[in-house]
Parts: sequence; structure tokens; C-alpha cells
Amino acid sequence: MRALPHPHLPAFFSEGGALRAKALQDYLLSLREVYVRYAPLPPVRLFVLSEKDWRARLPYPYGLPFQHAGPEGLSVYAPLTYPERLLHRLREVLLPLGPPPGEIPAFLDLNLGHEYAHAVQVAWRLRTGARWLDEFVANYLFLLGLRRARPDLAEGLLAWSEHLARLAPEKRRLSDYERRRGGLEGALWFQARFTLKAEEIQAQGGDRLLKAFLEAAPLDRRKGHRLLLALYPDLKDWFASFRAAPGAASSPPPAP
Repeated sequence: MRALPHPHLPAFFSEGGALRAKALQDYLLSLREVYVRYAPLPPVRLFVLSEKDWRARLPYPYGLPFQHAGPEGLSVYAPLTYPERLLHRLREVLLPLGPPPGEIPAFLDLNLGHEYAHAVQVAWRLRTGARWLDEFVANYLFLLGLRRARPDLAEGLLAWSEHLARLAPEKRRLSDYERRRGGLEGALWFQARFTLKAEEIQAQGGDRLLKAFLEAAPLDRRKGHRLLLALYPDLKDWFASFRAAPGAASSPPPAP
């Protein structure tokens, strides 16, 4: 394993991954510059791994970037190359929508920033324990950082979100998302809708929600849900739109 040392975001990579690791490291550091204006952040390690190294270290299928918090600290993982089987699955899901707004590998690289936002959530004690709410907050954080660090990439993310929001998964309730139902199509659709709503919230109030979250930390399911509705009461109607979606029959999980 090779390394690109850095006090805030050290990168470790498989053979042949130096240029890719440096590009992803620089990308995540640009987001970090935005986030540390709000609160301190611990180091986050970046791993860029070949399939062989990935399988030797991780129990997860090779390909999709992800974030991990463990005794050794916060880490984000990306593949050295995206396996054709993953790209094929994504092409199949996207086929009914027509040409996508960009290349699929570039979109997956972009979403490494979403995984970094999850690491920021953990560091700032903004995880709630409700999967749908944690994903919503991560999308909000990711878009906020991207808007300020890389406006060009933010526009690309929103173009992808508009595209993916046209998917029509069978399971569209937030309770389905909580139970990880709906497969790849459902995951893409939910993430797209979360991102588009995050854009609306930021257009209305900028970083007001983040500041309120930080003041209220540590968050839990009840506190996070109530704070969202207190600041943006119209979200109640947005939640209802999931209940009213075809095949849906219940509202989002209520705050206890």
C-alpha cells in the first residue's frame, strides 16, 4: 500500500493509483476547507484500492464508494477502477431515462464527496440513527460544501439529481428506505430527491440548517426531525409526497 501523507486527509492507494488518489484527495480537501469554517474536523483517511486489496481488507462488494467509522478513526473508500459489472447495473437502471447528464464513473467519483459528508456527520455528532434522516442530512451537507468549493460540480450533481428523480421505483416510502428496500433504482431515486430538496432549503436559508444542527448536537431521530420541521414547516408536505407516491401507503417514520 502506497501513501500520500497529509495531516487532515492522508490517502492510501494500491499500485498504479497515485494520480487517482491525489485527484480524489484534492477534491475532498476542497470540501474540508468549507466544513472547517463551521467546526473542527478530525483527520479522515482516504483509501483508493484495487479489487484485490479491497477484497483482502473489506467485507463489502467492490465498487461503490463508502464511509466507515471505527476504532481507527474515520475513513472513506473508493475503488481504483469501477468494475464493469457495476457500470452495467447502473446503465440498466438508467436506460429508460435516455442519455444521462454525464459519465457514470465521474458521477460515482463525485459521490465520494457524499461519503465524506457522512464522515463529517459522525465527527460533528449529527447522526440521528434514522437512515432516511441521516441520508437527507448528508445530502444537505454535501451540496452545501460542493456549492462553495466547486460550484461547477454542484451544477453537475443537480443535473444528475433531476435526471435520477425521473426514475420510478416501486417502493417509495421513507419506511422502505429505512429498511433498505427498493434496490439500486430506489436508492438512486431517494438520493436524487433528497438532493433536490436540500437545494431548495439552501436557496431559502443558506446554511441556517447546518448552524441549527451544530447548536443542537448531538442529534437524535426526534431532535433532528423536529428541528427540520421547526425551521422548514413546508417539509411536512414534502414528507407527505412520499406517502402519496404510487405503491406507498404510510407516512415517513414519525419522531418518537
